[in-house]
Amino acid sequence: MLHGTMTRTAEVIGVSQPAVSNMIVALEHKVGFQLFNRKAGRLVPTPEGRLFYAQASRALEGFENAIRLAEEISQGKRGHLAIAAYPSISISLLPRILSLFAEQRPELHIKIISRNSQTVRDLIATQQFDMAIAELPLEYPEAYMETFPYLCECMLPPDHPLTAKSVISPADLDGVPFVTLFRGDPVYEKLAAAFSHYGARWNIVAETEFFSSACELVAAGIGVGVVDPVASAPFTANVVRRKFVPDITYEIAILYPTNGERSQIATAFADLLRLHLAPPG
Repeated sequence: MLHGTMTRTAEVIGVSQPAVSNMIVALEHKVGFQLFNRKAGRLVPTPEGRLFYAQASRALEGFENAIRLAEEISQGKRGHLAIAAYPSISISLLPRILSLFAEQRPELHIKIISRNSQTVRDLIATQQFDMAIAELPLEYPEAYMETFPYLCECMLPPDHPLTAKSVISPADLDGVPFVTLFRGDPVYEKLAAAFSHYGARWNIVAETEFFSSACELVAAGIGVGVVDPVASAPFTANVVRRKFVPDITYEIAILYPTNGERSQIATAFADLLRLHLAPPG
């Protein structure tokens, strides 16, 4: 149909001219009608042949597309990746990691849904997401959870006098305006205990739900605060970070569906995510 002669067709597909002739005869016998008329050494398609060719072309194209899709899926280049995550990490760090992951996977479809950590846990339980990222503590089967603990650092406005110190404790922050997470958050409770232990006055001037908001408040000069060094790092460009004692631990986790089934895409992304969430040092 494309080349008009058996000789040219034989050259293109790498077989002999008699082999092409035999294949055409066999196909005509199989379908029950003549595909070509032979005229002056050329093959002229019959109306039936043209109709059959149109359908066969679509079928072959579909088969080739299926083969190509299978290769892309096996190589992790095509698929869907759905992630539920708490807002602070889904605003900046997670999109940055996903952009790196998608560079070699132009056919990848990504879905991110942002909710508070408790809701994130409930969403992953629906089995509609490949993974989730949530703050701890959280009731979830340990077998389906990877935990990442961080030691919080003190963050200060760039012009704050305490930036001259390399290590900051509650004694240094006695009465200093402080931005913290909401009362009841594990970080809040640990800070309260630390200030009490040092006999320092914890002067809370602002409370917020997420580290991302706390970072912006500190950068604006409202007060000082603490922040984790990894998950919230994208929000700390305009603050100064210093080591904080005693240790204030902040934990997050990657949660996986409890059915245990994980796609190749999800497995590959989890490997990359793990590298970026690794605690410093």
